[in-house]
Order: sequence, then C-alpha cells, then structure tokens
Amino acid sequence: MRQILTTEDRDQLAHLIGDIETRTAGELVLVVARRSGSYGTTRVTWAAVASLVVVTLVELVYPSLPPLWLLGLQGPVGLVLWWLLGHPEILRRIVPRDDQQRRVSDRVKQLFIERGITETRDRSGVLIFLSELEHRVEILADRGIHERVGSQAWAVMVDGLVTEIRAGKASSGLSAILRRIGDTLAAHFPPRPDDTNELPNAVVEVDR
Repeated sequence: MRQILTTEDRDQLAHLIGDIETRTAGELVLVVARRSGSYGTTRVTWAAVASLVVVTLVELVYPSLPPLWLLGLQGPVGLVLWWLLGHPEILRRIVPRDDQQRRVSDRVKQLFIERGITETRDRSGVLIFLSELEHRVEILADRGIHERVGSQAWAVMVDGLVTEIRAGKASSGLSAILRRIGDTLAAHFPPRPDDTNELPNAVVEVDR
C-alpha cells in the first residue's frame, strides 16, 4: 500500500510540530498506522467460504475428478485466497465498518497511553491518529485541553482533515490541523519559562 506521507512530508511535519510547541506548553503527537487490526478471523472466514465455492464450481465443470483430488485442492486455493484478501483495498471492503471503527477507536486509546500523552504536566497532550487501511482519522485530547475545546470542535477538525486527505492533500491538511490545534493550545496553555519538550516531535509510524 502506498504510504500516505513521504519521508519529506514526515520531516516537515515533525519540524512544524517543534515550531508549534515553542508557542505552547501543550504537546502534539502525530501517529500514522498502516492498519489498526489484523482482521485475521474475517480473512480466514472469507477464504474458507470462497475456497469451498471455487472447489464446488470445479466439481461442476469437471465432474469426473476424484473427490480426494478436489478435497486436496481446497487447501491451496484457501491459502491463495487468504493471501489475496490481505490486500488493503480488498480487506477494507470485506471487514464490516463497525468492526473497523471499533479497532481504530481501541488502537487510538491504546496509543494515547503508550505514547505517554496522559503524563504531560498540564494534561494538555493531543494525539492525531491516521489509520491508512481503514481510511479513518481520530483526534484524542487529554482532559486539560479537551475540557476547554469540546467534542464538537475536534469532530469539525477531523472532518476537515478527512476532506483534505481524500483530495490527495494529506501533508497540507495535517499541517493546517496541527497549526489550528497549536493555536488552540497556545491560547489555553501558553509557554512557561520552565517548559520542556515532554514528548518527541517525530511523526510516529506503526504497522498497527
């Protein structure tokens, strides 16, 4: 799958995060995941059913084939189909949207803790999460800033970023959202003399 951000994009965004954080005591974290789940059960189920259908069609076309030969064919056919179903464009279409949404939501909450965003001094960390396979974006903010902004404002930002990504402008869309969140953080959490960079600025990339 083609990555949504180039190396140059990631470097520029990391530099932008660093610049933004000079104007605020808040922290920004940007994570890009190739997928939020393996969806192994879905792949196995579809591969098993599809292989059975293929073998049944082969039997109808070639009724003289020995049953044991047909039974032996089902395994390799199933493996090939399982591999094909792992392609992101196919997998996204066979996994129910509710399942995708749940996996993304669970993953962003997990990363929120793993990346230490809950441990900033002012509880002012914000996580921007892109999951490529599912084509989903989430913004999760810690209590300190969330109480001042509210869910509706984050939802509007997500919608705007999704629009930019769909238009093939992921990097510029992310830059705009980072600046917008940065302005919000600066308004509520201006820099202090003893501020330190509590979280890394680099764009974090994970497989899932």
